[in-house]
Amino acid sequence: MSDISESVTVADVTTTAAALLLAVLLAAACTPAETPEQQAAARLQKAEAAMNECKARIGLASVPTPTTLVMDDPATRGAAMTPETAAQLRMKVECALPLNELLAAQRK
Repeated sequence: MSDISESVTVADVTTTAAALLLAVLLAAACTPAETPEQQAAARLQKAEAAMNECKARIGLASVPTPTTLVMDDPATRGAAMTPETAAQLRMKVECALPLNELLAAQRK
């Protein structure tokens, strides 16, 4: 086996770690922060993707996304249940979390 001619000292490791930390901090400081509008757009895009994935998972990708989480809408109370309203009701139940996030992201 060969001998290591140079040994690594604690000072070398500390200096290297400090330089690495400084580089990371500088990179983070130079990265422009997202504006609130960019954050809202990213949230909306993520929510739409999650909702589309949920709709596809339950086989309702072609059904329009509900505009509310309300299960018993007074405007449609007493009306006949159509396949589309039944699908939207199912979507409200099975995709409640992604739908709630999507509706919240749309309000902002």
